[in-house]
Amino acid sequence: MGTMVRNVAVGALAVWMIPVVAAQFVPDWHWGVGGFAMAYLVFFTAGMVFAVIARRMGEWTYKAGVGVAVFAGLGLAWSNMVQTADSGHPENLWFFSVLVVGLIGAAVARLRAPGLAWTLFTMAAVMAGISVVLPSWAPPEMARRVAIGHAGLVVLFTASGLLFRRAAGVVR
Repeated sequence: MGTMVRNVAVGALAVWMIPVVAAQFVPDWHWGVGGFAMAYLVFFTAGMVFAVIARRMGEWTYKAGVGVAVFAGLGLAWSNMVQTADSGHPENLWFFSVLVVGLIGAAVARLRAPGLAWTLFTMAAVMAGISVVLPSWAPPEMARRVAIGHAGLVVLFTASGLLFRRAAGVVR
């Protein structure tokens, strides 16, 4: 277990270097120390979730489903933190409900593939619903990019659900 934590910590540090280096070159990037600490915590947590869950299962489709779900969840959390901070519109916090649905669904499913498939499909539906209902305050070009990003997350959550369905033996 100690080796796994060390490996995840080093991996999270490697990924964390991306925003650290980018902040040196992007003119409007004004994160404080707390922002960088939060980014590392998010990367480390995502890595630990993947490592702990995926190591329990031998089925490659289950591991791939976990990987895609964690990647999409990380993307959603990251983009939502940035979007909420940049826009000043706290209603964007509704997107965190997608992650809450995932956490509750994973707990209810007890990390079993059939339940995780339904959880990921539900997350995709909630993500799509919020994206359609929540008004966009962004200029048209930015709103288009945000819509494309949201559609990409819906696709990733759906793909993860399909991988879990396959791991459950529902689809061969």
